[in-house]
Amino acid sequence: MKSSRIVLINILVIVALVIIGGVAAYYWNQNTNYVVSQDASVTADTVPVVATASGTLQGFNLTVGQRVSRGQVVATETVTAPASPAAPAAASGGKTAPAPPPAPTTVDVVAPVDGTVASVNATNGQTVAAGTPVATLVQLSTVEIVANIPETKIHQVSVGQTVDVTVDAQPGVTFHGTVAAIQPATQSFFSLIPTTATAGSYTKVVQRVPVLIKIDTAGYTLLPGENASVRIHLTG
Repeated sequence: MKSSRIVLINILVIVALVIIGGVAAYYWNQNTNYVVSQDASVTADTVPVVATASGTLQGFNLTVGQRVSRGQVVATETVTAPASPAAPAAASGGKTAPAPPPAPTTVDVVAPVDGTVASVNATNGQTVAAGTPVATLVQLSTVEIVANIPETKIHQVSVGQTVDVTVDAQPGVTFHGTVAAIQPATQSFFSLIPTTATAGSYTKVVQRVPVLIKIDTAGYTLLPGENASVRIHLTG
């Protein structure tokens, strides 16, 4: 009985050592061959649709989620030209003649790129000024990943490295990508409210550097803002 207990204890110790060794080997492999970050998200280019002149929107019926093509007319604007000055007195028997009202003209508002409507910022019949964004398009066909890498590891990352990407909205799917660019500044550098420290209160915080990753979506639709995780290959 006593010997069997000793054998059982030895087996448990060996199993524990194997598990500990396996975990240690896994983390060593991860830290040696990869840079991993869960602070990542899907991003995509957004392009505004703008009014080309000051006028009143007509036929403007875009809806969020609608797909449009480059050059597609999404609305027209009724534009009234400035009134002409009154006719000279000599030309009208000594009396000032009122100028005829200018004829309204129309101009087209067109989509500048292929895209999906992400937001609608105006309504049909609204009067808008030239250059006013009436809608925003997002280009879902060119989504990318932005991963924020700790400053302590960014020296290991370089353009061209391969990346494994997982997106929370697509569980069980691993996407493949490539490091395309490394932003030459940290996240906090562009903050609208920069972090400052008063005397005696400074606490060092690890900064993060945004890394842009081109990704093969493999036919899946990924939406800007979705959470992602990345594993950047340091070798091979």
